[in-house]
Parts: sequence; C-alpha cells; structure tokens
Amino acid sequence: MIRIVKGVSPRKLTTDGATRARAHQDEYDADGAGFRAGTSKFSFPRSVYAHKTVRDALERIQHGKCCYCEAKPEKPYAHLHVDHWRPKSCTRQDRAAEESWPGYYWLAYTWDNLLLGCHFCNSANKGDLFPLVDPAERALDHHTDIAGERPLLLKPDGPEDPAAHIGYHEEVPVGLTPEGRATIAVLGLDRTEHAPRLDLLNRLKRSRDVVHRYHGDTSPAGLEFVARARGVLERAVRPDAPFSAMATAYLSRNPLPP
Repeated sequence: MIRIVKGVSPRKLTTDGATRARAHQDEYDADGAGFRAGTSKFSFPRSVYAHKTVRDALERIQHGKCCYCEAKPEKPYAHLHVDHWRPKSCTRQDRAAEESWPGYYWLAYTWDNLLLGCHFCNSANKGDLFPLVDPAERALDHHTDIAGERPLLLKPDGPEDPAAHIGYHEEVPVGLTPEGRATIAVLGLDRTEHAPRLDLLNRLKRSRDVVHRYHGDTSPAGLEFVARARGVLERAVRPDAPFSAMATAYLSRNPLPP
C-alpha cells in the first residue's frame, strides 16, 4: 500500500451524489428502526458512486493499481472495483461479528470515502469489515460525527504514510503497528495468493546481484548489464509500478553501490 493524494471531487458526486445522500438521510429519518434492524435497505446506484468520471479519476490517481495491495489488473481481462472505505450497507468489527445495520449510507457518494480496489482485497476479503479501536465509538447514522471514530483500517489517502505502519519481510507485509496488523488481516495482504509480489522480489534480487557483480566493470558489456539492471530497480519503485511499496522496502534494506 502506498499513499495517494486525491484532489478535487468529480462533479457527479457533488451534484447527483449529494442529492442521493440527502435522500438516504430522509429515508433513514422516516424509518430508523427498520434500517437498524436490517429489514429496510438503501438502494445505492452504481451509476452515481461508480460513474465513469469517478472511476477514471481514481484510476489516474492510483496509477491503475489497487489502492490496497498495489496489484495492477491487466485490461480488459480484469478491472478494479469502486470500494467504499467505510462500508455503505452494513459493517462488522471482525469476521466473527454479526453485521451491524445500516452502514455508512450517508457517505456512499463522498469522494473521501471512495477508492479503487481489486476483487481479492475488496470483495474476497474486506467486504463489510471496518474495525475500530473502540467499536462503541462507531457512528451509527448521519446524526453522529465520524470524527469520534478511530479506525484500524489504514486509509491510502489518509494523513499518515502506510509505510509507517506496514513493513516487509522479504515480499510478505508485516504490521508494525495495530493499524498495520489490522489492515493486513482485513485485506489478506499476507496471503499466498499474492504470488506476483514474490516474482517481483526475485527479479529485484537478480537485478541487484547484477549491479554488484559488475560494479566497477568499465567494459561496454559490463556497463550495459549494470544500466539494464538499474533500470529494472528504478522502475520498480515508481508510484505507478505494481507493488512499489515492497520494492522500496527491499531496496532500503539492500542499498545499491553508488
């Protein structure tokens, strides 16, 4: 996970999205008991929160990567989902907990709450999970200020750099703080399904070995080997590269010769 900067909200969210959010608030006020029991449900049109302008903006900001695991799905065979960081329909503190209704319905079209996530992170793992340091602080409706919450799930566009919370042992993410450990668990970031991350680490190791082996070799062949290997390493840590956080952590632990 790397830190991202969002910028200005797409107009679709500040117009149609704001209108929908007010309608949901009115619905809740008219039938709070039904929504809290989960018998009444909100309808969240994807045509608003996942509008093309929203998806395009997020894809550009996130460099086409999942905001959580940094995988870069290959188009057109896979795509990223518009994810609600605070779940819109219902929430759970952990996988063993009962669902709590409703979710953060009033934030369903809020730019600050929208991200692009891959199927593995979003649907297969995160779902409606949104753990807090103290579940009793959870905002249960739009009349409660979310500022009182202390989320354990890291926010890629939040105020803190994810690198302060998540480190790496080889290619496997390791939680450095309670937030880092919770984020890894919620998203399944340390599961073996992330095999491409190991493939990248092995390429980085081979490239680093080439740089060290031919360091100081001034022959045309030696210089070319080093240039190519350094190119692989330099591209791997760019923000638009898949798994760049892991690549950056690896090179920080294993610096190259000057």
